[in-house]
Amino acid sequence: MGISEAIKTVIVALVICLIEFLVIIIASPMAKPSLVLRFLPEDVRIAGKDHPEPPKSKQIIAHILLGMFLISMLAGIIYLGVDGIRSGYGFWKLTLRFIVMLYIMKAFDIIVQDQWLVMTVGYFKKLYPETSECEGWKNRGFNNKNQIIRIIIYPFLCMLTAGLFMIF
Repeated sequence: MGISEAIKTVIVALVICLIEFLVIIIASPMAKPSLVLRFLPEDVRIAGKDHPEPPKSKQIIAHILLGMFLISMLAGIIYLGVDGIRSGYGFWKLTLRFIVMLYIMKAFDIIVQDQWLVMTVGYFKKLYPETSECEGWKNRGFNNKNQIIRIIIYPFLCMLTAGLFMIF
């Protein structure tokens, strides 16, 4: 992967990260609490389980925004895959491209979303004030197990994705 291809991969990953971040900020107050809380520490989920649901119209907007994020992620994968094939990438080069993209997104998820937005800024604590006294807000490793599992699975997922692009 040359410098321009690497820059292109990084730019696509960062654009997807920005879209995801904006969707989280905008959609979370409009989403069903059970959807938002499932990504937070267990004691926070329990404390916030009775939080009132927003009106259905707001929930629909939240789901539309989530759908837009998923479409943008899929579009980024397709763009990088098709661009890679057109540039003559083989299986391993395409796999590496997808790994770079996913690991940038994972680093963004851990550093910006989990550690900064959730733990440092307390964004969700403000959305769910009934959870403000929960110990989970102090546990910076609240989802380490899930993150490690994803980090281990990503190379295999990238190989599968690269294989699909090589076939089609």
